[in-house]
Amino acid sequence: MANSSFHEEPYDAGTLTKLDIFELYVQEWIPVFVSRSEPPFEELHVFDFFCGPGTDAVGQAGSPLRILRQMRSYQPKMAGWSKVKIVAHFSDVNAKKIALLENLLQAPEWQIPGVQVKTKAAEFEAELIRHEKILLNPRAVKLLIIDQFGVDAVLEYVFRRFFTFPRTDFIFFVSSSTLHRFRDHPAIKIKIDHPETSYDVHRAAFDWYQKLTPPAAYLGRFSIKKGSNIYGLIFGSQHPLAATKFLNVAWRNDQIAGEANFDIDREGITPDEPLLPFAEFQPKKKQAFEADLETAIRTGKMKSEADLVHFCISAGMTCQHATPVLLKLQSEGVIACNFRTPDPRNLKTSRPILLC
Repeated sequence: MANSSFHEEPYDAGTLTKLDIFELYVQEWIPVFVSRSEPPFEELHVFDFFCGPGTDAVGQAGSPLRILRQMRSYQPKMAGWSKVKIVAHFSDVNAKKIALLENLLQAPEWQIPGVQVKTKAAEFEAELIRHEKILLNPRAVKLLIIDQFGVDAVLEYVFRRFFTFPRTDFIFFVSSSTLHRFRDHPAIKIKIDHPETSYDVHRAAFDWYQKLTPPAAYLGRFSIKKGSNIYGLIFGSQHPLAATKFLNVAWRNDQIAGEANFDIDREGITPDEPLLPFAEFQPKKKQAFEADLETAIRTGKMKSEADLVHFCISAGMTCQHATPVLLKLQSEGVIACNFRTPDPRNLKTSRPILLC
C-alpha cells in the first residue's frame, strides 16, 4: 500500500496537521529526558519509519527535518544534553527517498552537536528486528513514529509487540476510511465495528486497538479529515506523563474536543468562535466529562491525585480540564485537597482528596 509519489506533491492541510502533531509531541517529549543535569536515562532514540525524502515538492519540512528542528532548538539549553546518547534513526523502504534525505542532511543546519543521525533504506519490520537490542533496553528511552501508508505495517501482532519495549512511546498513522470501506476485504487484517458515520470511523478503529492494549498502558487518538476521507493517529505509551503530553498536543490542535481537525461531534462550533462561560454553551464532551468527574468525586471514587490523572486520560481530557470541578467542590466545602490541577509527575507522591 506504499505511495511512492506522495512526497512529489505539496503537503495538503491534513498532512500538515499530522506532521504538526508529530513535531509537537517531539517538542514535549525531548526535555523530559535531557532537561535535568543528571538525566534519568543513558540513551534517547527517535525512530522515524517511512521517513520519506525530508520535504515535499515545494520544500515544506517532513517529519525528519521537524524532529531535527526540535533537537536543534533544545541542544544549547538542556542541562543533560551532553550526558545522553541521542540518536535519530530515519528509514524508508524507498532507497531513492533515503538518498534524497541524506543529501539534504549534509547542510550545516542539520549538523547538531551531540546528535547521531542514522539513515537506512529498509522495510519497517526489518528495522524493528535490526534495532531490537535498543528497543528492549530499559536504560534507553524510545519514540517510534510510524507514518505508514494504509494499514499494512501495524498489524495486531506488531501493535502488541510495541508494549514489550520498555520506555517506549509510539505514534502511528492509520487510514481509518480505508478500514471502514474495505473492512471485510481479506487484504485488510484489522476488523472494526460498524460506526454510525464516517466521522466516527477513527474512534471505532481506536476502540479496536484499545482492546489489544495492556491494562497498565495508555492510548490516545486524533482524527484527520482530508477531503471526504477520515484518517487518524494512534498514540501509545506505558507512562501517564507521556499520555498527558499527547493529550496536551491534541487539545492544542482541537480546542473543542481534543481529537480531530474537524467538528467531530457535529456541534457547529468553530475553533475561532469564543465559548460562552455558561455550562450549557460548552462543548458536549467537556460537559459530560465535568459531570462524570463531579459524580466520581462526590461518591468517593477519586481518592487521590493519581486517580484524577487516570480519569482524565481515560476520558481523553487534559489534567487542566479537571480544575473547574476541583475548584467548585472545594468552594462548596465538598472536598479538601491542596492542589487545583492534578500533576502526572506526582504519581509516586500522589496528594489525597478528602471528602468533607
